[in-house]
Amino acid sequence: MRLIELTSNRKSFKQVRFNETGLSLIVGRHANPDSQAATSTYNGVGKSLIVTLIHFCLGGNRNAQIEEHLSDWQFNLVFLQDEVRYEVSRTVGESRVSLNGEAMPLAEYKRRLDAMGTFDLPETKVPFLTLKSLLSFFIRPRRSSYVSYALPESQWKSYQSILCQSFLLGLDYQFAVQKHDLKKKLDEQLAQADKYRKDSDLRQFYVGDRNAEVELADIEREIGELEGRLRQFEVASDYTDRKQRADQLHDLQLSLSNDIVAQKNLIADIELALEVRSDISSEQLISLYEEARLSFPSAVIKRLSDVEDFYRKLGENRRRRLLDEQRALEASSINLQLRLKETEGQLDAELKYLNAHSALDEYTENNRYLSELHSRKAKIQDYIRLLGMYTDQAQETRLEMGQDNLRTSRYLKHLKPELDKLMSLFRKYAQALYGPVPSGLTVSNNDGENKVRFDIDAHIPYDQADGINQGKIFCFDMLLLVLQQRHSMKFVFHDNRLFADMDPHQRLALFKLAGEICKEFGFQYIASLNYDVIESVQAQAGEEFDEIFVEPVILELTDAPNGTGKLLGIQVDMRYESEV
Repeated sequence: MRLIELTSNRKSFKQVRFNETGLSLIVGRHANPDSQAATSTYNGVGKSLIVTLIHFCLGGNRNAQIEEHLSDWQFNLVFLQDEVRYEVSRTVGESRVSLNGEAMPLAEYKRRLDAMGTFDLPETKVPFLTLKSLLSFFIRPRRSSYVSYALPESQWKSYQSILCQSFLLGLDYQFAVQKHDLKKKLDEQLAQADKYRKDSDLRQFYVGDRNAEVELADIEREIGELEGRLRQFEVASDYTDRKQRADQLHDLQLSLSNDIVAQKNLIADIELALEVRSDISSEQLISLYEEARLSFPSAVIKRLSDVEDFYRKLGENRRRRLLDEQRALEASSINLQLRLKETEGQLDAELKYLNAHSALDEYTENNRYLSELHSRKAKIQDYIRLLGMYTDQAQETRLEMGQDNLRTSRYLKHLKPELDKLMSLFRKYAQALYGPVPSGLTVSNNDGENKVRFDIDAHIPYDQADGINQGKIFCFDMLLLVLQQRHSMKFVFHDNRLFADMDPHQRLALFKLAGEICKEFGFQYIASLNYDVIESVQAQAGEEFDEIFVEPVILELTDAPNGTGKLLGIQVDMRYESEV
């Protein structure tokens, strides 16, 4: 893929026409170089926006900021792929794209892009291995893309980065895919085992808080005992009637016992009443009065005798009546005791029968509980089986990962001549910038239990420093471009962020090297940069200055009033790096 031009349907937009080969520089500068105004700046004039718009035209995701501020703007990108000219037009806010005049949904447009063969994508789709992800190494899409050579998208996982790198470096990326898939499989197996082993809800569902093996043994013991009892069960068909009869006899027993106690109390009261006698006779009363020297007339004495005789007869009648009641109560008590003895005998017989036989509902309940025990046993066995299965599968997966480690080691040993070429070419570029330093790019086998197959390390001494780290990004991206492994990209586009922290010497060396590579292979090196970067190298560049930094300039963007010098030709304040 080679970029031709970027335009818009708005007249204010500054046309960006790229040089077919060699350097293409987009320069941000002051409209008035002599201005001393504190607000004068060539940042924000649209240099980085060009990168965003190219990605937008090459199937990038929706961009909320662009949709808010540039609604209905149409952007057009012309590019060559295998010497075939393509013109794509995409309007902000719309879901359709025009490719060489043919309108189509965005999804279809992306499919067409993949089919063009810019990247030699496998017929069987590999997740994440797409034009969009691979393109990010050749036109890094955002500010965070310049933090690490391996992460043109900062949100990528290690596997995503290694997958794309191994693809573009010409390695067998299927090794990376296979390890990722095996580790994912292992994680799922271990997670399932751990889920059964530790998850409180699942453990409670299966075995509660007890140990599974102990619980299983206990349940099997209980099942054996219950099955033995059920084999000896004798179910009485009249169990319910006999139990009801026993309950009635028990109630009668209590009633008879209460009646016997009540009659004994009545007999005791009668016996107490029979013991009561008259306290004083008539003779005793007369004697008392004589002692008191009182005399009773004879008539009075006769009357006392009559009264005494009356009360004597009354007492005899009372005693006779009490004796009759006593005899009747004693006879009734004897009868009650006989009935109580008979009732107790009948109750004992019923209880013996009930103890020897069982009710159908009791038998049914025991069978229900036995079924519940068997169900719990099956669940625990299932728990133990699944736990063992996932654990065994995990061990088998680990064994497969070990075998894959061995295959990868043998593969890298066989590939050593090609890896040496990678090392040599990267070192050549690094030394062009930093002199004879021990730099290089190595590929080794990562045999850890993770999703990363290869350790790919691009190294330049002191690359923790910002400027040197940016130099490493340049060397790596140019290496991918020159290798032409599984792609036909003919350009690399770097934003001003790559050059901001470099020393002037490295800036000059970088552009000279980029120009040489482009001249040798017919590539494009596109860069947007601020004018102070150019100024910083002017003295060192000498006679080469115009050739490197003046003649390749394809567009100048300025801080002219009202945004007229900017890419859009208008003043728009938006943060366009975030995609939806």
